[in-house]
Amino acid sequence: MSELTKPVKEQESFRQAMGWLHTWGGLLASWALFTIFLTGTIGVFDVDITKWMKPEAAVVSDFDPTAMTEQQRVDTIKKGQAYLEKHVPDSHFWGIGLPTETEPGIRLFWRDEQNEFQHALLSLENGELMPAAENRETEGGHHFVHMHYEFHAGMAGIWLVGFFTMIMLVALITGIIIHKRIFKDFFTFRQKKGQRSWLDGHNASAVLTLPFQLMIAYTGLVVFLSIYMPAGVLANYSNPQVFFSELLDEPMHRAETGVNADVVDLSILFQRAEVMMGKPGRFMNVEHPGDSSAVTKVFGWFDEKDYEGQLLRDEIGSVQFDATNGDVMHLNPPGEYDKGTPMASQRVMRIMHFANFGGYSVRWLYFIMGMAGALMMATGAILFLVKRRQKSLNEFGSQTAHVYRVIEVLNIAAISGLAVACMAYFWLNRLIPVDIADRASWEIKGFFYLWLAMLFHAACRPGMKAWFEQWSLFTLLALLLPVMNLLTTGHWLPSYWLAGDLSSVGFEVTVLVFGLMSLGLVLFLRRKLTAPERYSKPAKRSEAIS
Repeated sequence: MSELTKPVKEQESFRQAMGWLHTWGGLLASWALFTIFLTGTIGVFDVDITKWMKPEAAVVSDFDPTAMTEQQRVDTIKKGQAYLEKHVPDSHFWGIGLPTETEPGIRLFWRDEQNEFQHALLSLENGELMPAAENRETEGGHHFVHMHYEFHAGMAGIWLVGFFTMIMLVALITGIIIHKRIFKDFFTFRQKKGQRSWLDGHNASAVLTLPFQLMIAYTGLVVFLSIYMPAGVLANYSNPQVFFSELLDEPMHRAETGVNADVVDLSILFQRAEVMMGKPGRFMNVEHPGDSSAVTKVFGWFDEKDYEGQLLRDEIGSVQFDATNGDVMHLNPPGEYDKGTPMASQRVMRIMHFANFGGYSVRWLYFIMGMAGALMMATGAILFLVKRRQKSLNEFGSQTAHVYRVIEVLNIAAISGLAVACMAYFWLNRLIPVDIADRASWEIKGFFYLWLAMLFHAACRPGMKAWFEQWSLFTLLALLLPVMNLLTTGHWLPSYWLAGDLSSVGFEVTVLVFGLMSLGLVLFLRRKLTAPERYSKPAKRSEAIS
């Protein structure tokens, strides 16, 4: 063997190994990553989606939460405390939030006997629970946020998302290594070429969004750094609470004593906190109410308009009190963020990950890039199957056809099935009776039930027909959603426009655009189903991704 050719062969062997890792690692994680990307992309507009999903407050009234007077804010805290003391006196946590545009009432939060978070909305006028007809219970757009970072599975879900995110970083890096023509791929797309078309679509969407993908994956891991990498803290601190107390320069969390003690008038502490911060408060919580260890914390008002053009935002301000006697425990004044360089760096990454800067222009950029990322995941998963069926690699011996069929079913359910479940979630918001108990959880259960139904449908139907039928269903759900909204609530695009509710206008227009795009896909699949079967030539070995 020539010394000149040996390094070339070793390099090619390395690329082949990276190709294998990219192909199989990408496939096994693609279904979860598509879910993470699609729901996270939708979740960029979680507040706007929540607004649409609360039709009773969707057509904006004259209420402006930022225009509340000091007395109105104080009255809000008084009414909230009165309700919590009467109905959940034994809860281990209380939270009282001022009204928002999407929830124009007194927002209450508490933990029940099972330590689960509960919430309620009170009328600003009388402090009583708002009837279901005025306050539709829904998880709204937050459902997609929870799906994005923990699959609605709590801490186990956070670990799963972290695991798949690590695989994504590996797939991105190996994808860079195996692509010889990464810049040419950006400008290449060959239509109606079978495997080549899927490869071009995968490459183009990957190259287009590569910096975004790397940033979003890395910052997503950094957000939960203390969970994924606790060894450094545990090795140096017997109690992790001491570490966070030192890091954040705040008092340590108090343990319950079991000694009964009444909570003081929270409205007085709220007023004092506003004076100390020099700005209005927005939220107040109490840990261990009714216990001598009770602590309350008031958070300052946050207005995104104050931080336009800034990536690292100033501290919004907070004041911590002993909730049993009103003594000040800690003041974190608004102003410069001074928790140290590591915390500042993590905070910048968190803001970047959640697109909490730049307003709607940045959110739309994230939305477009996120959808392109989801397309990259989908085309990669489909390309795997298209390529192997054409080449008949026979990796699994006599069971190869069965394995390919399982992969096909999972592809259909994970891609088109998830799309159907997401669109059906909006229909469930309008169709589930507003007065049903635990209504928000029924919307989420309906989402998962419909997604599971799409999996069974994909398993029972031939592959191409399953794709066609599921995207047809998605198209109908998307294009008819504004009609259903009009029939059930009386709201539609003109009424939103006249009321100045541009976020709801944007929501319905976006749904219609995706419905029309899906209609084009359905017509394409219909032609594929009715046309004589054709076989495209296999791709050259140099064009394969593995």
